[in-house]
Amino acid sequence: MRRGGGFSLIELLVVLVIVGVVVGAVTLAIGGSGSRELENAARRAQARIALACERAMLGGHDIGFSLVDAGLRFGYLTPQGWQPFAPQAGEELRERPLGDGLRLELLRDGLPLPAGGAVDADGALRPQLVCYASGELTPFELTLTRDDVPQRWRLRGRIDGELQLDDGSS
Repeated sequence: MRRGGGFSLIELLVVLVIVGVVVGAVTLAIGGSGSRELENAARRAQARIALACERAMLGGHDIGFSLVDAGLRFGYLTPQGWQPFAPQAGEELRERPLGDGLRLELLRDGLPLPAGGAVDADGALRPQLVCYASGELTPFELTLTRDDVPQRWRLRGRIDGELQLDDGSS
């Protein structure tokens, strides 16, 4: 028997399966990355606030935080006023962005709070929200969105210190 100069049906099917798997993996890796980044940013915000509240209770000192450009600034009270955590690489509560392309909206008592924090009468920076050493937390709602993703994530803080994160569908 003489063999033809083409590919067998099995060889073609194997190549098609391999190409299909590669295309599927690339689609999963690229498509939906904005929604994954948005969810990751919401979970990072929840984890950082939970860490601040835990530190406040364990250390016996209130820890405040404010909304800044696409991130959170944490600080502590000293005799000189509120001081932000040092920007050292090992400090988990240092100021850093939650992610690129995020829009953050912070509400306290149903009213929006501007990014940057509040300034008191002396011109000193003070936090917008506080994790108290008693385990209480200033009630708030933080909404995270991105222009390229229709989904939104909401992080709610309750007075009893509980944090609730949902994807905006509830």
